[in-house]
Amino acid sequence: MRIGILADVHEHIPRLQAALERCQRENVDRLVLLGDVFDVGRRLTETVALLAQAGVVGVWGNHELGLCHEPDEHIRRTYAGPVLDYMATLRPRLEVEDCLFTHGLPCWDPTDPAMYYLGERPESAAARANCFEAVPHRVLFLGHFHRWLAATPHACLDWDGTKPLLLPRDERYLVEIAAVADGWCAVYDTVECRLEPQRLADGSIRQPPQPKTTP
Repeated sequence: MRIGILADVHEHIPRLQAALERCQRENVDRLVLLGDVFDVGRRLTETVALLAQAGVVGVWGNHELGLCHEPDEHIRRTYAGPVLDYMATLRPRLEVEDCLFTHGLPCWDPTDPAMYYLGERPESAAARANCFEAVPHRVLFLGHFHRWLAATPHACLDWDGTKPLLLPRDERYLVEIAAVADGWCAVYDTVECRLEPQRLADGSIRQPPQPKTTP
């Protein structure tokens, strides 16, 4: 299976359209969202329409947590219709074969907004250990951080998203996917265990910053 991975859209319509077109050209079998559809709400209806039309499934991010998890009466009145219908399909986590897709770290409580700002970061050894202990999946994909990062339970890898990455089956991995809003998406082939970062055509796009890592 070839999975197109979209992280952190933030209502950026042109780059979302470019990402969907790229995934179509790459012959993906499934499109997965890693959360943060919402930005300020001005283009949310159009963004959701594109995602729904393309059949994108996935998980919620902290930006739309109130739309997806126990929305209050004000939210239900304001976003009634296609927006809330689509948001209701997003889950805290999604499993596909041996992969787990989440917005933040899989050891976080995805319903706690404070975790996205105060929770541990995956470049630390303790955070990685907590992630791999929390879930049994072989490959853990997440967004939220607007950057590329790949790590095993033992260390962060020397990889910055500028080239494909092989994820052999004899190891477990945590992988951050850079944001659609910043001009990126990815394709993961579950047979070849190959992750292919996709840089979208835009001369203003810059390589996302890389975290300072610890062993």
